[in-house]
Formats: sequence, C-alpha cells, structure tokens
Amino acid sequence: MHDSILKYLSLILFISFIVASIIINGCASRENSPRKLDDSTIIYPSKSENGIYATITFSSKLNKKTGKPIKPDTLFRLQTKANLIAVVDLVNYKPIKQKSLMMHIEWLDSTGNSFYKKRNDVTPSDSNSSFTSSISITPQKRKVGKYLVRVFLFRELIAEKYFHLAHSLDYSKIGKEQELTKQENKPEKNDRVQKSIKPKGVTESITAKVILCKNVNKKTGKPIGVGTTFTIKEKAKVKAIVSFEKSEIKTNEQMKFYFKWIGPDGKPFYKKRIVYTTSNTNFSLSNSISISPEKRITGNYKIEIIYKKKIIAEQIFELKPAVK
Repeated sequence: MHDSILKYLSLILFISFIVASIIINGCASRENSPRKLDDSTIIYPSKSENGIYATITFSSKLNKKTGKPIKPDTLFRLQTKANLIAVVDLVNYKPIKQKSLMMHIEWLDSTGNSFYKKRNDVTPSDSNSSFTSSISITPQKRKVGKYLVRVFLFRELIAEKYFHLAHSLDYSKIGKEQELTKQENKPEKNDRVQKSIKPKGVTESITAKVILCKNVNKKTGKPIGVGTTFTIKEKAKVKAIVSFEKSEIKTNEQMKFYFKWIGPDGKPFYKKRIVYTTSNTNFSLSNSISISPEKRITGNYKIEIIYKKKIIAEQIFELKPAVK
C-alpha cells in the first residue's frame, strides 16, 4: 500500500513538472535581450518572425481629428491640472478571427513603484491597433524624477519606455535666469539703431534641424559620432549642429539664434547666443558643451534652438555613465 502511494505521488510530480515546462516554454515567446528603437522605446522582440511588438509615445495633448500625439517628448514639467498621455501602437498586428489581445499598461515612478495599471483588450473589430493611458502630473500627485511605462501582451512584457518629470517653470522664483535672459537680449551698441526695425526679406518662420554628435571632421566638416546617447567621460563633448533652409534666407541681415541646454531637472544650465549673417554661404550653426564627470550627471537632457523668442528646433539626448 505504501509503495502504491509513493508511485502515485511520483506520477503526480512528474505530470506537474511536464505541465510547468509547457507553460514556461509557451510563455517565453520573447527574446531575453531587449532592443532600443530610434524613438527610445525598448522592445522585447518576439521569437517568431514578424511577431507583434509595440512603440510608446508620450505627449500632453492629442490631435482631436487624427488622435495622434501633439509635440511628443520624454521630458515634461509638473503643472496644475496637467496630464501626460502614453500612446501605444502595436506593430505587425493582424486581427485574428474571434481572438482579442489582452494588453496591460503599467506606470512606475522613479523608485520603481507601480502606481497605476490599466487593461485594454484589442479586438479584431477595432478600427486601429493603438490605445492610450494617461496620468495626472500635478505637483500634488507626482514628484520630479525618471519614470517608466511598461506594456504587456497576455501578461508578458513586450515594450517599455522612460520619461522624465521636471519642476514647473515658476519665473517668479528664477530671478537669475530672467536677469541672464535680459542681459543676453540686450542689444549691443551696433544693434541699437536697428532695434525697432524688422529685417526685410527674412521670413518669420525658420525651418531648422538639429544633429548631435561627438565632434566634427576638420577636413570634411562632417559630424563624427552622430547619435542621441553619449557617455560621460573626461574631455568628452556633445556638439549640436543646426542647419536651416537656404530658401528662407533672402537678404543680408544679422539673425540672432540662442542655443539653450537643459538638464535632467528641466532647468537650463547654459545658454549661448550666436549671430548669423545671411550672406554666409554655410547655412548651419554649432555649439557644444562638456560632458566630463565633474560637470554632468547621467539622465535625459535637451537642447532648444530659439529664434525670435520661439523654439524652432529641439532635441533630447541621454548621458550615460562610462563603463568600468
């Protein structure tokens, strides 16, 4: 009788082991090594060819007609009555008859604590393969820091993306920055006569493009080490090259641009004014910052190009610690 019980228990354990193996192998349909897309979404690729994956886009507002994010970014400021929206787009999604996809989106704070989770089932009858989730980013509910959004397909992680929340810009408390801006905008002696004169022939709208790199080839003038992720180390720099359309420049005028560098806390730490003469045949400007360990910390940074008090181009980049 005792031997029969032992054989029965052994059989039960063996069957349990087989079932567990099937479940584990069935769920492990994703690669262990994540891959980072150009939009900074980190995906866990499917092991099957043309498998489903997702991209994540952050924005404060959506276009009412198209539903697409307006001015997507990964750096946002805490504001009263403000919300942050995460738009999840499924790639390689093909509706299967009578089969829905169980999706979850999870929000984590800078400490890794999950504070909000939402389920969204994508059905074959849905007109599109995207869904959204939003949170409040008021100072009463959120703190400054690095946050993370994760997307799950049938409870399996398929994508994640980081974003930063920074302090709101309370100009009443930033007296130094205001004074700096006033000094930089103060006309020089040679410019005072032209202060009230609008440049003729120069269009109000300027189309600019920002490229970030490590350096520039002295012979060819081409950028070296183009990217949006850079490593903090001694004597290292991030160089911003801004180019704009020749057709938008018509006369010999002096155009004043500002390079505004913003840190992970959302505050500007360096602002450079560059005067461009439109007779110049080289339709580009450049400015650089040091990213040595003594001056910079890891995190997401941002550069804004300003012309006539308007941001005409911007670019987010990340600084990572040196690998020991």
